[in-house]
Parts: sequence; structure tokens; C-alpha cells
Amino acid sequence: MEKEPKINSEKEKGKDSVDFIRHSVSSYKTYGKIVSSDNPTAQFNPDEQVTPDLPEKGIELAKQEAEKYFAELDPQKDIVFFVSSNEARAVETANIFRQTAHKKGFEVVKPEHSRSKLSDEIAEGEIRVLQNLSIYPDDESNSVLDGIFNPPARRGKVNWEAVKDTELKARYDKASAIIEADDRGSFGANFAVHSEAIKQILPEITTAEELYKTQFQNLIKLLKFGIEKAKKVGLEKNIKIMAFGHENYLMLALEKMFQEDGIKNCEVIHFSEVEDKVKAEFRGKETNIK
Repeated sequence: MEKEPKINSEKEKGKDSVDFIRHSVSSYKTYGKIVSSDNPTAQFNPDEQVTPDLPEKGIELAKQEAEKYFAELDPQKDIVFFVSSNEARAVETANIFRQTAHKKGFEVVKPEHSRSKLSDEIAEGEIRVLQNLSIYPDDESNSVLDGIFNPPARRGKVNWEAVKDTELKARYDKASAIIEADDRGSFGANFAVHSEAIKQILPEITTAEELYKTQFQNLIKLLKFGIEKAKKVGLEKNIKIMAFGHENYLMLALEKMFQEDGIKNCEVIHFSEVEDKVKAEFRGKETNIK
């Protein structure tokens, strides 16, 4: 007799839903290349990334988590749609999940346009890139400042001689001293705790509070839109939207919603709609988002 699929969480109960998944362990090669170049403050360009960006550890973690994820779904009942940040580490993580979905017999919905050169190259255009999932939804970035919240040992070596703003290094060093005095061990943790103080020195950055009020709220609107659109399609199967992104715009939200201080690589936040409210589930906790 064929075994029944396991029922362990809300996502297995036959509902259209969105799962946010943080990208896997990354080497962040693109940023290292930019800050050591002749233009260290250059903006991030999604079409000029150093790939692959996932090291072996990141690849293996994504494969393991993809196996666990799809073991809880049923290809006879569920179809999947992939969306991602424009960062290589997110697209590459999404692609590993996509490959696992195909291997297990799931139907993968292909977007009309991927909006991503990388998705077209490695994922047959089956991963739709969304700006709001990206670290820079407005395309504005400064590669030197982007790394300020990393633990000092993980930052790329900046070619300061090529930086035209002569005052930037002094401000950077002053801000860096805050991180060095109270390094929480990761970009996300440092960002959540120190972004307000750092902004007093580097007003160019965005704080955790600002991201919560803008990018996270926009993300929730997109999630609700995605669930509503999936319902209107009227397919016999349930649509599982898988969204791959980053921790920076989630830090304050996770604290407010779940009293949690971060999200690990490949960890999942499950979103579904219950009685016109978006319900979020994370680490066994549930909450409704107004």
C-alpha cells in the first residue's frame, strides 16, 4: 500500500501558501571583488555577479533542506512557483530547491519572464526575480557601506586609495568601531542591534526599523497578493509559492512577531491566509499579521 504523505504543518493541509526561505551559506564573492577593485563604492549589478556563490557547504545545506521541504508535500496535490532576490546566493539556493522539486515529480510553474539573466542561465527561467525580495529594492547601493555590519573578519579588503570621498574612511572607521566593540557574530545580528547608531555616522544606510516599515510591509502585501492570485487561478492543485531572500528586512519583524532574533540559512517562514488575515509560522510559533 502506498504511504500517505506526512502531515506536520499548515503548509501540508491543502492550502495555497507562501514560504519565505533565507538563502544558503554563501561566499559573498561579488562584494569582495567590488570593494577591492578600482571602484570600491560601485553599486551592485545583478548581471555582473561572481558565480557560483554557494560554496560546497552551502550547496549541501540547500540540498538537505530541499529534501526535507518536499518530503512534506505531495506532487499529486501541490505545484510550486519560485521567486527570488536578484542576488546569486538566493537564486542559486532557489535553483537547488527547483531541481529537487523536478526530481520528485512536482510541477513547476514557469513565469512569463524571469527578469533575471542568472535565472535564465542556470534555472531555465523558472525562477522569477522580484525586486522587493532583493537587498536593494530601489537598486541603490554602496558596496563599501553594504559590508559595515559584517563581523570585521568577514569583510572584504577595501581599496581605500580608490575611494574619492576622502571623509568616508573616517566615518567608516568610526562606525566600524561600534561593531568591533559589540560584535554579535553575524551581519543580521549586528544590523538589528547597531543600525540606529551606525546611521548617526553613516546616514546613507537604512536601519532595521526603516526596513520593517517599508520593505517588510511591502513584502507582506506581495505575499497576500500572491496567495489571492493563486486562489483565483482555480487550479485543482494547491500552489506553493517559494520565495528566497535575505535576513536584513526580516530582523525586526521576527523580533516583533515571534520574539526571535534572526533566521538561519535555509530556514523557512510559512505564510498562509486565514479568514482574510495573513498567518505566519516560524519555529513552531504562529501569529496573525495585521
